[in-house]
Amino acid sequence: MTIATADVPAIAGGKPIKTTPFTKLPRYGEEELNELREALAQQNLFYAAGKKVKELEKQFATLRGATHAVACSSGTAAIHSATMAVGISPDDEVIVPCITDMGTILPVMWQGAVPVFADLDPKTYNLDPKAVEAAITDKTKAIIAVHLAGNPCDLTALKQIADKHKLILIEDCAQAHGCHYNEKPVGIVGQIGCYSFNEFKHIACGDGGIAITSDDKLAQRLRLATDKCYDRSAGVAQRQGPFMANNYRMTELQGAVALAQVRKLDSIISRRQSWCGRLTKRLANLPGLQLPAVQERGSHSYWFYMMRVDPQVLGAKADDFAKAISKEGVPCSAHYIGQPIYKYPLFVNHSAFSRGEHHYSRVDYTKVKNATAEAILETCVILPVNESYSDADLEDTVKAFERVVTYFQAKKSA
Repeated sequence: MTIATADVPAIAGGKPIKTTPFTKLPRYGEEELNELREALAQQNLFYAAGKKVKELEKQFATLRGATHAVACSSGTAAIHSATMAVGISPDDEVIVPCITDMGTILPVMWQGAVPVFADLDPKTYNLDPKAVEAAITDKTKAIIAVHLAGNPCDLTALKQIADKHKLILIEDCAQAHGCHYNEKPVGIVGQIGCYSFNEFKHIACGDGGIAITSDDKLAQRLRLATDKCYDRSAGVAQRQGPFMANNYRMTELQGAVALAQVRKLDSIISRRQSWCGRLTKRLANLPGLQLPAVQERGSHSYWFYMMRVDPQVLGAKADDFAKAISKEGVPCSAHYIGQPIYKYPLFVNHSAFSRGEHHYSRVDYTKVKNATAEAILETCVILPVNESYSDADLEDTVKAFERVVTYFQAKKSA
């Protein structure tokens, strides 16, 4: 098979398909400035004395279908506060996925508990319920379900497993703003749902987080967990807290920006879903690509667009394919986090602390193997997504994929 000159990919000397930048509009504007002005006019930026964090919590809880929301300094802080609130303690085991951010894992370890890595579904890239159940021991205290890239986990199965074994289910929704399962927002099936307002998430305030729950007692413990166990309820001012907590407070400035961002969320998600949904349809017939598979009964909010390549069918490995797409002017990377978290030096070398042992030291992580997760990382490629991407950006992306796939198919046939 020969390739017409006009179809020679950039990686082989052709002209790139996309020669203009992807559309990206400012994410912050007058709405955020108005909220910031009001926050500053209070002359007090402490969350307990101001109005912005309280209003953010109220609106976010309503938006996500929860009774309570507790804002904090980051998504990691939200997860750590959740582990404190539910009583994760030294030598407990917590089941987690190995493809996630360290912000999912570190809170478990700060509690002295042991991360137990369970394998993933090969199509959704989220926890495989069968693998989760197989990982449960008499030390298991909780499951942290990560809705990777905005694709919901199989929450029905995970909740059934958690209830059967009397385990806590915490949802890591850091990448899943606007994500739904069974037509309801993620974060409300488990006891606590944790979101991030990091600069690179769907909505942001530079850095920040929020935890939601409909359990009154857990909400109270979440609040204490974010504020050194200081009870700042009206007329209380109690500093003698019942458990060890941290200072994870959100400021009024962060709250003001996040509040304005929350009001934009529906538009942001609908535009991402439209663009990525159309991309999937346009790429559906290209050989050698496994496109994002949305969890049954779920809706994907596309923090990024993650797919896999089949090297034997495509004629190229993930690295080569990502490089070729990037050369066409379409940003693309391979392998996401590179390797499973259990292969990080922190786990292989048990180097959490310079001196002394941690309970996770009893696990030989060099013997841990999540075969499906490793195969996912070996074959996955990632496209960044922004709600501002245009129809022209879509057309260029499709053309780049068609050109590159045709090129590798021709090389394979030669």
